[in-house]
Amino acid sequence: MFSASTYFHSLRAYPAAFWLLCLNLLVFIMSFNMLLPEMNAYLTYRGGADHKWMILGLWTIAAAFARPFSGKIADNISRKSVMYFGILVSVIICFLYPYFITVTGFLVLRFLHGFSTGFHPTGATALIADIVPQGKRGEAMGLFGITVSIGFSAGQAIGSPITIAFGIEGLFMTAALMGLASLFLLLLVKEDKSIWMAKQEFHENGELVKGLSRIQKIVPKWREIFAPEVVQPSLIMFITAMISGVYLVTVPDMSDYLGIKNKGMFYLVNVIFMVITRFLAGRLYDRLGARRNLYIGLGLMIAGVVITGTSTTVAQFLFSSIVYGVAASICSPVLFAWTADLSNPAFKGRGMSTMFVALELGFAAGAYMCWIVYGNNYDNFLQLYLACAALCVVGIAYLFLTRRIKRDVYS
Repeated sequence: MFSASTYFHSLRAYPAAFWLLCLNLLVFIMSFNMLLPEMNAYLTYRGGADHKWMILGLWTIAAAFARPFSGKIADNISRKSVMYFGILVSVIICFLYPYFITVTGFLVLRFLHGFSTGFHPTGATALIADIVPQGKRGEAMGLFGITVSIGFSAGQAIGSPITIAFGIEGLFMTAALMGLASLFLLLLVKEDKSIWMAKQEFHENGELVKGLSRIQKIVPKWREIFAPEVVQPSLIMFITAMISGVYLVTVPDMSDYLGIKNKGMFYLVNVIFMVITRFLAGRLYDRLGARRNLYIGLGLMIAGVVITGTSTTVAQFLFSSIVYGVAASICSPVLFAWTADLSNPAFKGRGMSTMFVALELGFAAGAYMCWIVYGNNYDNFLQLYLACAALCVVGIAYLFLTRRIKRDVYS
């Protein structure tokens, strides 16, 4: 039986580096998520209403391209180096947004900004997996995911109020300052390379890692981009990310349509439920495994997207955010922990990179699906979200049909 006192007492076992990493990721995610609620309106003001899907699409394509490089650098040089690069790119781009006032210029910056999320989270997740023992990875990824949820929701919630108070340029400057704050927090984290370097004496091609050139340690070969051992969680991540991409593109428009001034309210409402769910989901993964949790998560996601797609009132729309948020909070830590358990420990960065590529491509595919199905026409919301429900059904079927396929689990 779950005991709150026992649970919180067990949290003392996590090192200080774990909590610093959680705080670092929280601030970093807030820094770029606070921009999203206002991006549709900003691009429309600049004359690019038909390119809304590219706000997320270009971002995620760039992030997906960066993942294999970040994974290899994290495996061969250090986890923190890729995190530093991601933060610095994000800070620079945030400062540059006010100076690129054309649609093309803005979209170029969105593409470049995507590199920040292609580097930082890969290193952070691999570093977390190094620190936390295998038996507690589900719980740790649940806790780590809580910081992601809070950062995501809090960032989206404060974006519109900051814009109202200080204008869009003030929003960009605030995002840059948040990025600098996350950089300072990362400076306080110590990385023990011996944890993973000891397992990586040889590269996969049989060469000594220490004998590889700098270029060989950074530029991935084709066989190094994809980690076949994590294909199952990566495919489910692609499906859930597609649905997340649909929400990220359409929630600001739907909020406008229903008269909600704070376009981040959808995510603010569900944050408490998401936090509670992530606490429990991580622990349930350690006890029940991935598939059982994902059956529940994807089942609830079907209900959530249907409620969202049929929303005609603010109350129904916000209620759907709770159902969808709980569903996403069940799936996310399970997929991260499942990937961590299946990844080769000597090349954990590559395993995480593969999963993140699936995440980014899913976001891009979801954004593109919005352009094809939604097309800035509010009458098409229902069709769009019914397509999301169909994706969940596909995910459940895939999990069921592959339940007897066993992957090597590295310890």
